[in-house]
Amino acid sequence: MAAGGGPRAPDGAGAGKHCGPIQRLHFDRGGLHLLGADRRKGGVDMNRWICGDDRPPSSRLYLFRRDFDAAAGARLAVRVSADTRYRLFLNGQYVCEGPCQGSEHLHYYEEADLTPFLRAGGNRLEAWVLYATEEVFITAFRYTRPALWMEGELTENDEVREIGTDLSWQCFREEAVELFRGGAEVQEAVAPFERVLGKSRLTPIPTVLFEQPHPERGGYEPYGLRDIYPLAPRPIPQLALGEPTEFVTVGQGEGYIDLDAGAYTTARVELTVSAPEGTQVDLIYAECYGKENRRGRTVEKDLRDAAGRTDFCLCGARDTLICTGEPLHFEPFWYRAFRYLRVSFPKGAQVRILSASYRTVGYPIGREGTFDCPDERLTRMWEVSRNTVCCCAQEQYLDCPYYEQRQYDMDSALEMLFAFRLSADPRLSRKALTELAASQLPDGMLRAHYPSTRVQVIPNFTLFWVLMARDYLLYTGDTETLRQVYPAVVKALEAFEALRDGSGLFRPTRYWNFVDWVPSWERGVPPGADAEPSTVTALMAVAAYRAASEIAARLGRAARAAEYAEAAERTASAVMAHCYDRDLGLFRDTPSGRTYCRHTALWAILSETVTGEAAGELTDRVFDEGLPVEACTFSMNYYLLRALEKAGRYERYAPRLFAGWDEMLEKHCTTWCENPDQPRSECHGWSCAPLYELSRMALGVVPLADGFREAELNPMPKAFGIRSARGRVPTPHGVIRVAWQMGEDGRIRLSYTAPPEVRVRVGDGILVTDCNTK
Repeated sequence: MAAGGGPRAPDGAGAGKHCGPIQRLHFDRGGLHLLGADRRKGGVDMNRWICGDDRPPSSRLYLFRRDFDAAAGARLAVRVSADTRYRLFLNGQYVCEGPCQGSEHLHYYEEADLTPFLRAGGNRLEAWVLYATEEVFITAFRYTRPALWMEGELTENDEVREIGTDLSWQCFREEAVELFRGGAEVQEAVAPFERVLGKSRLTPIPTVLFEQPHPERGGYEPYGLRDIYPLAPRPIPQLALGEPTEFVTVGQGEGYIDLDAGAYTTARVELTVSAPEGTQVDLIYAECYGKENRRGRTVEKDLRDAAGRTDFCLCGARDTLICTGEPLHFEPFWYRAFRYLRVSFPKGAQVRILSASYRTVGYPIGREGTFDCPDERLTRMWEVSRNTVCCCAQEQYLDCPYYEQRQYDMDSALEMLFAFRLSADPRLSRKALTELAASQLPDGMLRAHYPSTRVQVIPNFTLFWVLMARDYLLYTGDTETLRQVYPAVVKALEAFEALRDGSGLFRPTRYWNFVDWVPSWERGVPPGADAEPSTVTALMAVAAYRAASEIAARLGRAARAAEYAEAAERTASAVMAHCYDRDLGLFRDTPSGRTYCRHTALWAILSETVTGEAAGELTDRVFDEGLPVEACTFSMNYYLLRALEKAGRYERYAPRLFAGWDEMLEKHCTTWCENPDQPRSECHGWSCAPLYELSRMALGVVPLADGFREAELNPMPKAFGIRSARGRVPTPHGVIRVAWQMGEDGRIRLSYTAPPEVRVRVGDGILVTDCNTK
């Protein structure tokens, strides 16, 4: 959005300034809030919702404004929400933004203390509202009109008066900003990109109440009808906004200037440009250098920072500025994902970049978790993993911040585990777990990604969510949240019981039976799995039944725990009877098929369908290059590594799996790609297994009891080729600090500090040189 069409006072005072963190924000514990709205004072007053009397056919920007007076020393606190998204300013100063991405079941509001931005005399409240229609930003719930809701109290000389939304607010439609999909490869879940047509042009439109007042009370009739916007407090902190950082110019030529952020980032760009009136300037956000295909996507990638290659370029999603002959300031409404920014303009045009900077945006993941060792390669893996996790953690766990910005069940299950190795903060993980539970369909399946205004189902992702619930309990001990989502666990497994056939396996569904992006598989589905039962699905179900049994036992539901344990055994027996090829010692992809993959083996081991020495032997066979076994890609490598650990083959085979990440380091990647071979996405959360491995296996810190109440310290240095390491692992009770060295005798000497609430067990043969549990 342009200066005047963006987050600033239209008269130019304090345009677009960010003033650091606001003084006070309220964060609720979270959870499902199954009743919907915040019910203080008998219910949310729907008369507080005001709308611009406009039903736009496409996404638009609106400005809501109110002027008011305040005495010296006054205090102002507000609660605010909007449809679809707002940025709030007081006297031209940025305050906060939201609402936190929710769903049709929960529409969040933020609480903010505006006192630091008040001044004696006249004040101006402004909320820039992005109203999204169905073609973009489908991860944000919207209704039929741009809308704003605010409740506030202005305290002056011990007297309180309300400062809320009502018909005294003005509403304007911004005519100088057009919103659109950023490019052919950018999907509809991403917030819109912007085409700025010069200076701001605000058209007044009538301000109306969302609902006509009811004679008995504000809002809906008191007969159980749910509010259209069922309000609840924001359950997570505001996204962290970094300090302004200048770009570095790395290339320029006729019609372009290339700017480098130094590493992949998610950020708000701030740029001021001057060019003759009518000149078009495109801001192209690129993940890396490469060649451009017909759809505008980067392909044939090599070194990600190959600015000097004349056959490479920067391409991708873009914002567009139509200049006016005067300096034009631009800051997009939503963050952008990129490493490089190409400023493109017609050859020969007199374009000057007056300023160009960016401010990182993301969930405030802590840095309690650390890893350090003498091997620079491993420390780089840690940093690249951390950057990837941070870029993919926004108000939701994102599969990728550039192309999709969707919160998938599988991706979230993995990203939660990786994030817990950086910080014990459970809030974003709790939000993801409960939101995905709320996506459950009548047949028991969860949506593959949610929140979303559209429905996609991948049955295996429902099973990943069950495993996510078990892992959440292990890392947090939060039984309260597990009790809330437990009914969804029950219904999810009933969905699979409804698919069980006479063989004891599960019939394929009409949904997308995706497993992994194996190159030879069509749409990521194992051969034959759309026509007959999938072995991977059955084995994942065994693991999910066992996880659900543990959850039920933890919640005191002994009968259900026993039922799930029995279902696990019954399903495992059916797999052995119908899917195991005794001649090759491998599991077939389907009962009648003759294709094989590592995925069946890893889930056979993780589900304890195969145990003990048999698990080790099965692992050896699927890594035998002489057998026709398809390998896993990055999305499954975390689970494969856990299977290697469980089968006692970690040190033997884990180094082979790290080759893919080594290759990305050699290509100068600063985030992990979606897959190793010419990936679409350069930043994909599911690829961050190295972070987890360095924390769990190199440092050797493994949780053994729910809530991290017990931990084992058992480093595996041979898998990483190192002789020493140190670092910290966060727990709900504080950090565990570990440092170890391997002596000339091959024995590990280890020291640690752990919170007193964590019982520590040390692996066999390790010499403890110092310990502290205070």
